Amino acid sequence: MADKHDIQSWLNGDKLRSSRLKEQYPLLGLIAALIFLYILTGYQSAKQQHRLTDTKKEMLDAKFRYMTVSAQLTNTTRQSQVVKALKEQGSALQENTVPPTKVGR
Repeated sequence: MADKHDIQSWLNGDKLRSSRLKEQYPLLGLIAALIFLYILTGYQSAKQQHRLTDTKKEMLDAKFRYMTVSAQLTNTTRQSQVVKALKEQGSALQENTVPPTKVGR
């Protein structure tokens, strides 16, 4: 019977109004605030981790775009490709077959 009375006093709120528990309200408030801050920092760190992952993906995409453009530029500026483009355009310029010589000392 004492157990039923004890449970009933918790459900009625009589235990929450007791002076011994009222003394612990600041401690319970502090614990609740710390739990809230713990959860908040967890969410913030997860959000920052997602941003970091997205930034790494963007950086990898930019790196591959750079490598593609660099390879295309290297291919386009090769001597054989320049000569081929000049011939297609009907230019009168010709490839120099004489190797360069050093003038002076």
